[in-house]
Amino acid sequence: MLVLAFGMNSFLLAQGNIPPDLDAEGNQPYCPLQSMPIVTSFTIDDPDDSEIESLNIQITSGYEIGLEQLLLTGTHPNIIATWSITEGLLTLTGVGGAEIEYTDLIAAVYDVHFNSNNPAASGEREFSFSVGDANFLPDNGHYYQFVSSPGITWTDARDQAETYTYFGLQGYLATVTSQAEVGITGEQAPGTGWIGGTDEETEGVWKWVTGPEAGTIFWNGGPNGSTPNYANWNIGEPNNLNGEDYAHVTDPSIGTLGSWNDLPNLLTNPNDPYYPKGFIVEYGGLPGDPDLDVSASTSIFIPFVTETTDDARCGSGSVTLSAQTSEGNVVWFDAEVGGNVVGTGNTLLTPFLNTSATFYALASINDCLNGERIPVYATINLSPDIQNDYTLINCDIDGSVDGITLFNLTELEDLLPNNDSGGLTFSYFYTLSDAQSGTNPIINTEAYSNSISAVIFCRVENQTGCVEIATVDLAVAASTLPPGVSFTIQECDAEGDNDGFTTFDLSLVEQMVQAEFPPGQQISVYLYENEEDAHLEQNVIEPTQYQNTQANNQTLFIRIENELSGACIGIGPQLNLEVLAVPEFELEKNAIICLNNSPLEIGVVNAQDNYDYEWTDASGQVVGLGENIEINQGGVYNCVAFSGNGCESEPQTIVVEESDIAQIDLSEIGIVELSENNSIDLSTAISGPGDYEYALSNQSGPYSDNPQFTNISPGEYTVYVRDKNGCGISAATVNVMGFPKFFSPNNDGFNDRWNVIGWSERFSSSSRIKIFDRFGKLLKEIVPFSEGWNGSFNGEILPQSDYWYSAEFVKTDGTLLKHSGHFTLRR
Repeated sequence: MLVLAFGMNSFLLAQGNIPPDLDAEGNQPYCPLQSMPIVTSFTIDDPDDSEIESLNIQITSGYEIGLEQLLLTGTHPNIIATWSITEGLLTLTGVGGAEIEYTDLIAAVYDVHFNSNNPAASGEREFSFSVGDANFLPDNGHYYQFVSSPGITWTDARDQAETYTYFGLQGYLATVTSQAEVGITGEQAPGTGWIGGTDEETEGVWKWVTGPEAGTIFWNGGPNGSTPNYANWNIGEPNNLNGEDYAHVTDPSIGTLGSWNDLPNLLTNPNDPYYPKGFIVEYGGLPGDPDLDVSASTSIFIPFVTETTDDARCGSGSVTLSAQTSEGNVVWFDAEVGGNVVGTGNTLLTPFLNTSATFYALASINDCLNGERIPVYATINLSPDIQNDYTLINCDIDGSVDGITLFNLTELEDLLPNNDSGGLTFSYFYTLSDAQSGTNPIINTEAYSNSISAVIFCRVENQTGCVEIATVDLAVAASTLPPGVSFTIQECDAEGDNDGFTTFDLSLVEQMVQAEFPPGQQISVYLYENEEDAHLEQNVIEPTQYQNTQANNQTLFIRIENELSGACIGIGPQLNLEVLAVPEFELEKNAIICLNNSPLEIGVVNAQDNYDYEWTDASGQVVGLGENIEINQGGVYNCVAFSGNGCESEPQTIVVEESDIAQIDLSEIGIVELSENNSIDLSTAISGPGDYEYALSNQSGPYSDNPQFTNISPGEYTVYVRDKNGCGISAATVNVMGFPKFFSPNNDGFNDRWNVIGWSERFSSSSRIKIFDRFGKLLKEIVPFSEGWNGSFNGEILPQSDYWYSAEFVKTDGTLLKHSGHFTLRR
């Protein structure tokens, strides 16, 4: 009997006990959705025991969780089978903890079946057989065990892993160097935990520090780093968050199953999904490990299609598809799921197809009809839809009715297609065989003479490479048109520059031409600039918005065709285009109207011919006709001229400014008087639309733009306001009051009396002036409008001296103005 002594951290063989030797065979093809045994042969060779505690059977490669299962079939009363969907692991144990007789165990292994519920399952499945709690990986011959220890630190996990042994193999914290190891340590492990990688020595340099890979660098950098061999970090890892230096298999709820993240040595929150659940022990590969044969493996394979070849053709018909398999035969289906079997073998001649279709190839052994079906495409490309026989007709215009003329073969590109397929390529050939092979094409396709051959072949190829060939007969029609037929279209010169160019609307030409034919004739009319273009049907003129290319007069060619057959009826230079001159004239320069001297006459100058004229104001209202009009107010005036042939000029514009003689408001004249600096200010006294200048006392000037006059003596003045635009001069009388500084009453006629100077009717007659001697004695009271004081008192002549005055001037509005001062009497 094999005794497995389960110590705290190891599997120990009883002293002198020999490990069992497991041998399994079975490399079999598998048909999805079916159940089949996983061994064809299984033995246990144990010279000193006849029973064992348990056996693990695990799917170690290709496992599809939830879709595949190992199942113990048959009747085995002494064995309990436990299936772990996470690990893909079937464990066989004895009833009630009893050990299993080898004979019972071997019989049970023969009845262990594999089943896949995926109808499109593919690839290979490996099965490992091992005793004890460790799982065997056939890829490298190592064993793996998950040890549950929630909250354990990485350093403790590393140390504990090294205390574990498995049939003499030394345990160590697992190192993961392949995708197969990812499966058994992460994707198919019963829990997640620490593995033997760290960057505690140098941040960002991750090494394996356990097992035979100790010292091997497997990652450099952070989340965007790189590996020199193999690594399986989760998205965004390693991120060194809060000093994370140790590698851990990520919890299945986070990111990619079986991937890694970096963690700190110690985490304390059990609810954290990153909280370590334990650690993974790996056995095998260390120096001194014994050679064991306590495990075995078998496999199944699902044949698959290794290569397919699509096929295509032009037009309806059958195509030949092909496929190759890794094993077995090819079965062909007409649907990806379900459907019908339409053939077997490496090639398939499809049924007659009118449209493209997809067929599916399945690799099959033993008549299996389940598995992955690979699409193979049968493409039916449409051939160009064209007229295969066509007659191209052109007019004979060389003056000799010999049936020889030139053809523009590219015209066939619009005539041959029956639909708007687009993407067609046309080429032309002398012979059918050349057209079929696409060799020796006709070069001069736009001016081909039917003297070489009256029959040519047009090769039409679409974007899928499908080709149709049309036979084209080249026919010649005599060119005869009704004699004397011609048409003239006149248009006024564009933009009024009389350069002889304008835009013509030719859309009525076809109607004009049709009017020359009997009713019911179905004809088409085309316009060209020259005879060659008309003959070869190239550079056709669009019937609207055509601008002549020859100044003033230009002749266009008309090509008339039978609308049904396309036959040429006639070609001739029968459309005359004439550009008519538009009126040319000028208006006078901008004018000024004096409102005090209206109306004003404005008119046309430099007219190039006799025209009719229409004048409008800024609002568009007609204000006059003829070359000259009279206006009574300023503004913007437009004039348009009309020629005898109906051409209208561009509008010409004259701007008339208004002006007028100035209006002077005497009450607004500013007067500073009775001062040392008397002045007259007209700033607010002048109104009117004119531009004014000012002069004092002299109508002839000089004039100034300044309406203020300063430093003037008392007295009566005339101010003059002149309109700069010549509308006249306004005048007003202004009195500036002041008192003489002295007077000399000697009867010489100069300064014989003393009174105020510049008296005006701005003041009333109640104004008075009192004169005093130096002692304050009143000598005389006078009125401003009198002769004044003669220098006497009560008939006596007063001596030469200074005298004082006090004046009270009463304005017409009742306002009182007081002023006092002194003056000198000289003898």
